[in-house]
Amino acid sequence: EAVLDKYPAATTTMSLLNLAMRMAGPREAVWHGLIRKNHGVTHFIVGRDHAGPGKNSAGEDFYGPYDAQELFKEHEAEIGVEMVPFKHMVYVQERAQYEPADEIEEGVTVLNISGTELRRRLAEGLEIPEWFSFPEVVAELRRTRPPRSKQGFTVFFTGFSGSGKSTIANALMVKLMEMGGRPVTLLDGDVVRKNLSSELGFSKEHRDLNIRRIGYVASEITKNGGIAICAPIAPYAATRRAVREEIEQYGAFVEVHVATSIEECERRDRKGLYKLAREGKIKEFTGISDPYEVPENPELRLDTENVDVDNCAHQVILKLEQMGLIAGRNG
Repeated sequence: EAVLDKYPAATTTMSLLNLAMRMAGPREAVWHGLIRKNHGVTHFIVGRDHAGPGKNSAGEDFYGPYDAQELFKEHEAEIGVEMVPFKHMVYVQERAQYEPADEIEEGVTVLNISGTELRRRLAEGLEIPEWFSFPEVVAELRRTRPPRSKQGFTVFFTGFSGSGKSTIANALMVKLMEMGGRPVTLLDGDVVRKNLSSELGFSKEHRDLNIRRIGYVASEITKNGGIAICAPIAPYAATRRAVREEIEQYGAFVEVHVATSIEECERRDRKGLYKLAREGKIKEFTGISDPYEVPENPELRLDTENVDVDNCAHQVILKLEQMGLIAGRNG
């Protein structure tokens, strides 16, 4: 909508097609042509590296820049849509216009911003020049793709019972609320158990379901631009991975392993749960009769045995700043 006014009147219309990119390269270009043919299209623009997946493991482009155009041209008659080929265009500063990259003489100033660079500038809130896109379009892009420091995200604490997850999570919540800017919601393991999963037991299946429920709520908070702080035990790696994948559709997932030893957790145990578990009076207790799968690559690992709560929360804040999720105190 933002760009329609830039075209001559009565020459352009907007047609919405709810079709996600698969990044499948040339074959996807043919697929796009078939789908648009079914919607009545007669001509279809195929650009440079259409739907290209980027580089392979060797750092080389997976497809050539015009492979998609060549494949589409082979099947053009069969598809029934005429291809409009589009070359790689760059901006020539001296002439204030876009021209095909392979037709530019030496000695002129060429400007270009790739799709990757555009996404980086949007994510970091950097300038996008007017020669690249209309200000109205840039404003809409910034609205739909706010910088990381304004996006929702989830901080997911995991560790043994009594490791200090809830205490650190509460301290972090206070710090983030003091900063302001985004709503902060704490999804504590015990509180969620009481209010969202009261009918569940402690079997592996029920534990998985409880964590997935927490993950779903956190994903909704993240999707809507809020900050979710989760503090369950979450003992199983596969479940944590599934929650990460769900949340990362909408924003960042920051896994924090509260790496307090089982011995220290038992020493701190004010409720006597570990003692009951050792006596066999509590079944399937994490760390005693049920395994805890230690995170291999969390975003942050905290040592609560030698560092106090405020320092631990401060470490999380520093990690969030480093990831660009919150502005630095001088930012």
